[in-house]
Amino acid sequence: MKALVLGGAATLWRDVAGALDLGRFDLVVACNDAAAVWPGRLDAAVSLHPEKYGIWMGRRNKAGHPAPGRLVGHLEAGKSTVRLPDLPIEFAEWKFEGQPDSGSSGLFALRYALESLGADRAVLCGVPMHDAAAHFFDATPWGAAAAHRRGFNQARPAIGDRARSMSGWSADLLGQPTKEWLAG
Repeated sequence: MKALVLGGAATLWRDVAGALDLGRFDLVVACNDAAAVWPGRLDAAVSLHPEKYGIWMGRRNKAGHPAPGRLVGHLEAGKSTVRLPDLPIEFAEWKFEGQPDSGSSGLFALRYALESLGADRAVLCGVPMHDAAAHFFDATPWGAAAAHRRGFNQARPAIGDRARSMSGWSADLLGQPTKEWLAG
């Protein structure tokens, strides 16, 4: 199974167009705001910020997009006081084996696609993880990329050859997908 994994960077739509030119995808997993705007079937919405699902799913519903198959989140120890929306949220392990540090909601979405949904290949779109990358919905640079790259580096051995990225630092780390790799 092939998974398209969507993040929130300004590169999202360009990355998606490039990925779709490479082949077909069986699964779509989106994190955070990307889950609100992806217009098609969404197998799972995944986030380290499940308290925001009310906002994101409200936007998705208002736009007329189909409901996601699953809402997936993670609550860190000590954050059990976070007020969650009244939605059916599944909680899942968010880190790959050997990954003690956070790697962003995009890395959590990748882990969920590979480990929970059984994808054998996944392509990251809108998850460049480079310094000062803006979101597709806001031109303000996202300053947390550098801190989250540590988690990506730690997860690299567990990811193996199962994932590629369409752009940025994560493409340098994982490689960019090709038609041959995706078909493999």
